[in-house]
Amino acid sequence: MKKGVILLLLFAAGLAVCLHASAKQGYQSATVVSVKKLDTSPQFFGGNPTDAPAQAEEYAYEIGLRLECTNYVGRYESVTDYLPAAFAPNREVDVRLEKHWMYVSLNSDREVKMGIMRHERIHSEACPAKD
Repeated sequence: MKKGVILLLLFAAGLAVCLHASAKQGYQSATVVSVKKLDTSPQFFGGNPTDAPAQAEEYAYEIGLRLECTNYVGRYESVTDYLPAAFAPNREVDVRLEKHWMYVSLNSDREVKMGIMRHERIHSEACPAKD
């Protein structure tokens, strides 16, 4: 009897751990509304441009996401000219917001951290003003 109860408790604990690990804590579904590539070419002022220090190439994008009744614009940066396929207009992504950052889950094991550049509330009939 004791062995049966212990095995049942171990099984229940293992099941709870598996379910907790697979659930995305704090994520909400958002829709990608815009993608804009930013010009990150180095700017050099004055003198001879060959005297400027070498600059590492970086690529940046403004990613617009609609979450409930708010549009957020985040900055995605990469050292390669690679934009994940999840960042295509009208695609749904899972987003978690924390102060000035948004975390986008690209799949079960990868998360992208983006700085929130700006956000604005959507004013339409589908999004009534809060009292």
